[in-house]
Amino acid sequence: EKGERGYIMTAKDLRDRINSICTHVLFDYHEKECGVDPFSEDDFDMWCGDDYMKAHSIDEVMKTPFFNGKALEDIVDQLENVEGM
Repeated sequence: EKGERGYIMTAKDLRDRINSICTHVLFDYHEKECGVDPFSEDDFDMWCGDDYMKAHSIDEVMKTPFFNGKALEDIVDQLENVEGM
């Protein structure tokens, strides 16, 4: 699906990219620098501003309300400056 700005990233696109475990994905959310760094299929670092957590599955990465109290799968369309996609 394409919008006015070109390709529209979906939650599945982001999930698949993180789960490919080849590089971190960086983005801005509510003017905070955030990201996910996948080390293995059960070891992910997540950060948003000064907040940090470790996740142990791609489901935890996508569904935990970590990014300003929101789950990554619910805010995909609000992410800015996405790198690594």
